[in-house]
Amino acid sequence: MTTTAVVTGAGRGIGLAIARRLADAGHLVVLTDIDGAAAQRSAAEIGRGAVGFAQDVRQIAGHREIAERAAALGRLTVWVNNAGVLYAGDAWTHPDEEIATILEVNIRGVLAGSAAAIGQMGRAGGVILNIASLSALTPVPGLALYAATKAAVLSYTTSLQGDLRHAGLPIRVRALCPDVVRTQMVTSRAADPGAALLFAGPQPMDEDAVARAGLALMESRQIFRVMPRWRGALVRGVDVAPAFGLRLVSLMRRLGDRRQART
Repeated sequence: MTTTAVVTGAGRGIGLAIARRLADAGHLVVLTDIDGAAAQRSAAEIGRGAVGFAQDVRQIAGHREIAERAAALGRLTVWVNNAGVLYAGDAWTHPDEEIATILEVNIRGVLAGSAAAIGQMGRAGGVILNIASLSALTPVPGLALYAATKAAVLSYTTSLQGDLRHAGLPIRVRALCPDVVRTQMVTSRAADPGAALLFAGPQPMDEDAVARAGLALMESRQIFRVMPRWRGALVRGVDVAPAFGLRLVSLMRRLGDRRQART
Protein backbone atom coordinates (compact mmCIF):
# COMPACT_ATOMS: atom_id res chain seq x y z
CA MET A 1 0.00 0.00 0.00
CA THR A 2 1.19 3.50 -0.83
CA THR A 3 1.95 5.59 2.25
CA THR A 4 1.93 9.36 2.12
CA ALA A 5 3.86 11.96 4.08
CA VAL A 6 3.01 15.67 4.34
CA VAL A 7 5.71 18.28 4.93
CA THR A 8 4.71 21.92 5.40
CA GLY A 9 7.06 24.74 4.45
CA ALA A 10 8.81 22.34 2.09
CA GLY A 11 9.57 24.68 -0.80
CA ARG A 12 13.16 24.94 0.45
CA GLY A 13 15.38 24.51 3.49
CA ILE A 14 14.78 21.96 6.21
CA GLY A 15 11.34 21.07 4.88
CA LEU A 16 12.70 20.17 1.45
CA ALA A 17 15.55 18.16 2.99
CA ILE A 18 13.06 16.18 5.10
CA ALA A 19 10.80 15.64 2.10
CA ARG A 20 13.72 14.16 0.14
CA ARG A 21 14.55 11.80 3.00
CA LEU A 22 10.92 10.68 3.30
CA ALA A 23 10.80 9.97 -0.43
CA ASP A 24 14.00 7.95 -0.09
CA ALA A 25 12.26 5.97 2.66
CA GLY A 26 9.48 5.02 0.24
CA HIS A 27 6.74 7.53 1.00
CA LEU A 28 4.80 9.49 -1.57
CA VAL A 29 5.50 13.00 -0.34
CA VAL A 30 3.08 15.93 -0.32
CA LEU A 31 5.01 19.20 -0.09
CA THR A 32 3.21 22.38 0.89
CA ASP A 33 4.41 25.96 1.02
CA ILE A 34 2.88 29.42 1.01
CA ASP A 35 4.80 29.74 -2.26
CA GLY A 36 2.89 27.12 -4.23
CA ALA A 37 5.24 27.36 -7.22
CA ALA A 38 8.22 26.57 -4.98
CA ALA A 39 6.40 23.54 -3.55
CA GLN A 40 5.67 22.27 -7.07
CA ARG A 41 9.26 22.81 -8.22
CA SER A 42 10.59 20.95 -5.19
CA ALA A 43 8.12 18.10 -5.75
CA ALA A 44 9.22 17.82 -9.39
CA GLU A 45 12.85 17.75 -8.25
CA ILE A 46 12.13 14.91 -5.82
CA GLY A 47 10.01 12.96 -8.32
CA ARG A 48 8.71 9.51 -7.36
CA GLY A 49 5.12 10.77 -7.37
CA ALA A 50 5.73 13.73 -5.05
CA VAL A 51 3.23 16.56 -5.36
CA GLY A 52 3.32 20.19 -4.28
CA PHE A 53 0.49 22.44 -3.15
CA ALA A 54 0.13 26.03 -2.04
CA GLN A 55 -0.81 26.27 1.63
CA ASP A 56 -0.99 29.09 4.14
CA VAL A 57 -0.57 27.24 7.44
CA ARG A 58 -2.39 30.04 9.26
CA GLN A 59 -5.64 28.80 7.72
CA ILE A 60 -6.93 26.01 9.97
CA ALA A 61 -9.29 24.45 7.44
CA GLY A 62 -6.49 24.29 4.89
CA HIS A 63 -4.72 21.62 6.96
CA ARG A 64 -7.74 19.35 6.78
CA GLU A 65 -7.88 19.86 3.03
CA ILE A 66 -4.22 18.88 2.66
CA ALA A 67 -4.76 15.83 4.88
CA GLU A 68 -7.66 14.75 2.66
CA ARG A 69 -5.58 15.24 -0.50
CA ALA A 70 -2.77 13.19 0.97
CA ALA A 71 -5.16 10.42 2.04
CA ALA A 72 -6.56 10.27 -1.49
CA LEU A 73 -3.05 9.35 -2.70
CA GLY A 74 -2.36 6.68 -0.06
CA ARG A 75 -2.53 6.04 3.67
CA LEU A 76 -1.32 9.11 5.55
CA THR A 77 1.38 7.93 7.94
CA VAL A 78 3.69 10.96 8.41
CA TRP A 79 3.02 14.64 8.98
CA VAL A 80 5.83 17.16 9.46
CA ASN A 81 4.97 20.63 10.82
CA ASN A 82 7.98 22.50 9.53
CA ALA A 83 6.66 25.84 8.25
CA GLY A 84 7.87 28.74 10.37
CA VAL A 85 8.93 32.38 10.39
CA LEU A 86 11.54 34.30 12.37
CA TYR A 87 11.68 37.97 13.35
CA ALA A 88 14.53 39.55 15.27
CA GLY A 89 14.75 42.59 17.50
CA ASP A 90 13.93 43.76 21.01
CA ALA A 91 10.70 42.06 22.05
CA TRP A 92 8.68 45.25 22.55
CA THR A 93 9.59 46.76 19.15
CA HIS A 94 7.83 44.34 16.81
CA PRO A 95 4.94 45.79 14.81
CA ASP A 96 1.50 44.27 15.22
CA GLU A 97 1.74 42.40 11.92
CA GLU A 98 4.93 40.58 12.94
CA ILE A 99 3.48 39.55 16.31
CA ALA A 100 0.33 38.21 14.68
CA THR A 101 2.20 36.42 11.90
CA ILE A 102 4.74 34.63 14.08
CA LEU A 103 2.02 33.44 16.47
CA GLU A 104 -0.25 32.28 13.65
CA VAL A 105 2.42 30.50 11.61
CA ASN A 106 4.62 29.03 14.32
CA ILE A 107 1.91 28.03 16.80
CA ARG A 108 -1.48 27.93 15.10
CA GLY A 109 0.06 26.15 12.11
CA VAL A 110 1.47 23.38 14.31
CA LEU A 111 -1.74 22.96 16.32
CA ALA A 112 -3.95 22.87 13.23
CA GLY A 113 -1.60 20.60 11.30
CA SER A 114 -1.36 18.12 14.14
CA ALA A 115 -5.14 18.03 14.60
CA ALA A 116 -5.68 17.45 10.87
CA ALA A 117 -3.08 14.68 10.81
CA ILE A 118 -4.58 12.91 13.83
CA GLY A 119 -8.06 13.19 12.38
CA GLN A 120 -6.90 11.48 9.20
CA MET A 121 -4.56 8.89 10.76
CA GLY A 122 -6.93 7.78 13.51
CA ARG A 123 -6.49 4.26 14.82
CA ALA A 124 -4.39 3.27 11.81
CA GLY A 125 -1.59 5.24 13.48
CA GLY A 126 1.28 7.33 12.25
CA VAL A 127 3.85 9.88 13.36
CA ILE A 128 3.91 13.68 13.60
CA LEU A 129 7.20 15.59 13.67
CA ASN A 130 7.19 19.19 14.88
CA ILE A 131 10.23 21.31 14.09
CA ALA A 132 10.93 23.34 17.23
CA SER A 133 14.30 24.88 18.11
CA LEU A 134 17.04 24.95 20.70
CA SER A 135 15.61 28.38 21.53
CA ALA A 136 12.63 26.60 23.09
CA LEU A 137 14.87 25.67 26.00
CA THR A 138 16.93 28.76 26.73
CA PRO A 139 16.83 32.58 26.83
CA VAL A 140 17.41 34.07 23.37
CA PRO A 141 17.52 37.88 23.65
CA GLY A 142 16.81 39.44 20.30
CA LEU A 143 14.66 36.49 19.29
CA ALA A 144 12.16 36.48 22.14
CA LEU A 145 9.08 36.08 19.94
CA TYR A 146 10.61 33.20 18.02
CA ALA A 147 11.81 31.49 21.21
CA ALA A 148 8.36 31.84 22.80
CA THR A 149 6.64 30.21 19.84
CA LYS A 150 9.10 27.33 19.75
CA ALA A 151 8.73 26.79 23.50
CA ALA A 152 4.99 26.54 22.85
CA VAL A 153 5.62 23.95 20.13
CA LEU A 154 7.74 21.84 22.47
CA SER A 155 5.19 22.04 25.30
CA TYR A 156 2.34 21.20 22.92
CA THR A 157 4.23 18.19 21.56
CA THR A 158 4.80 16.58 24.93
CA SER A 159 1.25 17.29 26.11
CA LEU A 160 -0.25 16.04 22.86
CA GLN A 161 1.64 12.77 23.18
CA GLY A 162 0.05 12.33 26.59
CA ASP A 163 -3.42 12.96 25.16
CA LEU A 164 -2.85 10.39 22.42
CA ARG A 165 -1.70 7.77 24.91
CA HIS A 166 -4.73 8.43 27.08
CA ALA A 167 -6.99 8.02 24.05
CA GLY A 168 -5.24 4.80 22.99
CA LEU A 169 -4.33 6.17 19.56
CA PRO A 170 -1.10 4.67 18.10
CA ILE A 171 0.28 7.99 16.90
CA ARG A 172 3.74 9.19 17.90
CA VAL A 173 4.44 12.92 18.24
CA ARG A 174 8.02 14.16 18.25
CA ALA A 175 9.74 17.56 18.43
CA LEU A 176 13.17 18.24 16.99
CA CYS A 177 15.06 21.16 18.56
CA PRO A 178 18.03 22.05 16.36
CA ASP A 179 20.55 24.79 16.95
CA VAL A 180 21.10 27.30 14.14
CA VAL A 181 20.72 25.77 10.67
CA ARG A 182 22.12 27.23 7.48
CA THR A 183 18.81 28.15 5.83
CA GLN A 184 17.63 31.25 4.00
CA MET A 185 15.53 32.14 7.06
CA VAL A 186 18.80 32.49 9.01
CA THR A 187 21.16 33.88 6.37
CA SER A 188 18.66 36.60 5.47
CA ARG A 189 19.18 37.97 9.01
CA ALA A 190 22.96 38.36 8.67
CA ALA A 191 22.75 42.16 8.85
CA ASP A 192 19.94 42.31 11.42
CA PRO A 193 21.33 43.49 14.79
CA GLY A 194 18.56 41.72 16.71
CA ALA A 195 19.70 38.36 15.32
CA ALA A 196 23.23 38.50 16.73
CA LEU A 197 22.82 35.27 18.74
CA LEU A 198 22.25 33.35 15.52
CA PHE A 199 25.86 34.09 14.61
CA ALA A 200 27.49 33.77 18.03
CA GLY A 201 27.95 30.02 18.22
CA PRO A 202 29.60 27.34 16.09
CA GLN A 203 29.07 27.13 12.35
CA PRO A 204 25.39 26.61 11.47
CA MET A 205 24.32 23.04 10.86
CA ASP A 206 23.55 21.51 7.50
CA GLU A 207 19.89 21.07 6.48
CA ASP A 208 20.38 17.42 5.55
CA ALA A 209 21.89 16.62 8.95
CA VAL A 210 18.74 18.02 10.54
CA ALA A 211 16.58 15.97 8.17
CA ARG A 212 18.45 12.76 9.07
CA ALA A 213 18.01 13.50 12.77
CA GLY A 214 14.32 14.18 12.23
CA LEU A 215 13.69 10.84 10.55
CA ALA A 216 15.66 9.03 13.25
CA LEU A 217 13.63 10.78 15.95
CA MET A 218 10.36 9.74 14.34
CA GLU A 219 11.38 6.10 14.80
CA SER A 220 12.67 6.68 18.33
CA ARG A 221 10.93 6.35 21.70
CA GLN A 222 12.34 9.76 22.61
CA ILE A 223 9.71 12.51 22.46
CA PHE A 224 12.07 15.40 21.73
CA ARG A 225 15.69 15.75 20.83
CA VAL A 226 18.14 18.63 20.87
CA MET A 227 20.83 18.73 18.21
CA PRO A 228 23.68 18.81 18.61
CA ARG A 229 23.26 16.98 21.91
CA TRP A 230 26.02 18.89 23.71
CA ARG A 231 24.08 22.10 23.21
CA GLY A 232 21.16 20.54 25.04
CA ALA A 233 23.38 19.83 28.04
CA LEU A 234 24.65 23.42 27.95
CA VAL A 235 21.21 25.05 27.93
CA ARG A 236 20.04 22.84 30.79
CA GLY A 237 22.92 24.31 32.77
CA VAL A 238 21.46 27.74 32.10
CA ASP A 239 18.18 26.56 33.65
CA VAL A 240 20.00 25.72 36.89
CA ALA A 241 21.38 29.26 37.22
CA PRO A 242 19.25 31.63 35.10
CA ALA A 243 20.99 34.84 36.26
CA PHE A 244 24.40 33.45 35.28
CA GLY A 245 22.91 32.10 32.08
CA LEU A 246 21.62 35.51 31.03
CA ARG A 247 25.06 37.03 31.61
CA LEU A 248 26.59 34.31 29.45
CA VAL A 249 23.98 34.91 26.74
CA SER A 250 24.78 38.64 26.82
CA LEU A 251 28.45 37.87 26.19
CA MET A 252 27.51 35.60 23.30
CA ARG A 253 25.26 38.29 21.85
CA ARG A 254 28.17 40.74 21.82
CA LEU A 255 30.27 38.10 20.06
CA GLY A 256 27.53 37.77 17.49
CA ASP A 257 27.49 41.55 17.05
CA ARG A 258 31.20 41.50 16.23
CA ARG A 259 30.85 38.63 13.78
CA GLN A 260 27.99 40.39 12.02
CA ALA A 261 30.07 43.57 11.79
CA ARG A 262 32.91 41.65 10.11
CA THR A 263 30.58 40.23 7.48
